[in-house]
Amino acid sequence: MPLSEPLQLAANVTGSGEPVIVIHGFTGSAEAMAPLVERLDGYRCIAVDLVGHGRSPSPADLALYSIEAMAASVAGLAASAGDGPCHVVGYSMGGRVALTLASGHREICRSLTLISATAGIADASERAQRRRADEALADRIGEHGLARFADEWMSLPMWDPLRASLGPEAWQVSIDQRLRSDPTGLANSLHAAGTGSMTPLWDRLGALDVPTLVMCGELDVKFVAIGHEMNALLPASDLVVLAGAGHAAHLEVPDDCATAIRRHLDAY
Repeated sequence: MPLSEPLQLAANVTGSGEPVIVIHGFTGSAEAMAPLVERLDGYRCIAVDLVGHGRSPSPADLALYSIEAMAASVAGLAASAGDGPCHVVGYSMGGRVALTLASGHREICRSLTLISATAGIADASERAQRRRADEALADRIGEHGLARFADEWMSLPMWDPLRASLGPEAWQVSIDQRLRSDPTGLANSLHAAGTGSMTPLWDRLGALDVPTLVMCGELDVKFVAIGHEMNALLPASDLVVLAGAGHAAHLEVPDDCATAIRRHLDAY
């Protein structure tokens, strides 16, 4: 999707200072990133709703949901803000969008923070297998409805640390936020922006000179390994592994997560 014709995204803009674009993960929204945003006082935070999520549109055209199209939409939002280069913070799927943004639109990114993110699946057969799994999951949204999908999605083991850290009341708030999502938007995101559909970026990391913070929770073993791999390839990066946290480190240990991010932002 051309940078000159980005899809218009909804965003929450708070605070003042250097601009920080904050990008949520799959089934999330700007609202879901609020615990992190509120800890980044002293910065102008632009928390976006990606296509198919939150208050942003959920068009039928799958091309608008690709990681590259999402990155172009975020680039358009950054350009329209008129703040110059922005710090970019992305979580999970939002981290893949942020990495793609930095790779294709270097001039927009002052610094990059990747929380529980990956550069894609390098092996073609593994990528195809993941794509089939994502498409099957997307089909189940239409077949069984959003509530059943949310139950299935949030029952995955990777969310166990989040459930434990939030407690029953806050956990239900998290579920309710996901239930306000548009089923078509979520299904289209899985079809077009799942990790299996993403163009791998591993071969581009060595040339990406954006100052980058790679962050993961120690309990999220898969992403700890990925984090080490990415940090070894990126020429200007640091790795932070947060104790006691899993895949949603920004919600499980928000103070520790925000402290590490602020230290990174303050340096650049």
